Amino acid sequence: MSWLEKHSTLRCVLLILYYLAVIAGLIAMYGRGDFSTPPFIYQGF
Repeated sequence: MSWLEKHSTLRCVLLILYYLAVIAGLIAMYGRGDFSTPPFIYQGF
């Protein structure tokens, strides 16, 4: 058994922190309300 399996509370806390970091990153990227795609997406069409 690994140490992470023995500490299920720590595993739960780390998982919650991971998801909060992902949500914070998305808010940081798209929080300004700029949902437009970059112009290089449509090159060649």
